[in-house]
Amino acid sequence: MSLRVEQFVNGKWRQNCFVLSNDAGEALIVDPGSDVEKIVTLLQEHGACPLAILNTHAHYDHIGAVSGLMLKFDIPFYLNGEDGELLRRANLYKLIFDSREAVTVPDITHDLRELPASLKFGSFEVGWFATPGHTAGSVCFTVDQALFTGDTLMPNGPGRTDLPGGNPEDLQDSLERLKALPADLHLYAGHGPAARLGDALPYCERLQSA
Repeated sequence: MSLRVEQFVNGKWRQNCFVLSNDAGEALIVDPGSDVEKIVTLLQEHGACPLAILNTHAHYDHIGAVSGLMLKFDIPFYLNGEDGELLRRANLYKLIFDSREAVTVPDITHDLRELPASLKFGSFEVGWFATPGHTAGSVCFTVDQALFTGDTLMPNGPGRTDLPGGNPEDLQDSLERLKALPADLHLYAGHGPAARLGDALPYCERLQSA
């Protein structure tokens, strides 16, 4: 399978949505963000049919397009249920993200806590593992040599722990788990450009509290 990863930056907080596609015309959507129409356009440009939405966590800036895409394509939504309460309160937290725009809060169709660590979507094989700290339910996904870290680890360091669901001790433990992974994995984070995991790891000590 030839994996293509399209990064689409959207929203006030410059959140990354990733559209994964392959030669079979299949696609996965990771952390949709807020712009349904643009994501649909990306899929159409690749002639790809989305099979599922996978979210690394449930903060407001990452989930705005989920409901619209679920409705448009009749596809499931995968999230760690540890972030269920955070998801339900997304519109209460919108002011934290300096926004007045309400989002349609989706239902979790597949709780990652109830699923094996390796998932199959068409020709895609997706691994996932819990990385709490930025939120209680934060996870990372692996597809081939690609690692999707959400806001757990970005190219310039770890995510914040002062937002709803944050815990610095948990995040430090999660970063130790990431340090054990191959350094040459392609890092695709919730914010910032793509990078090598090994290039981001030296910043792991820089926990952000603000």
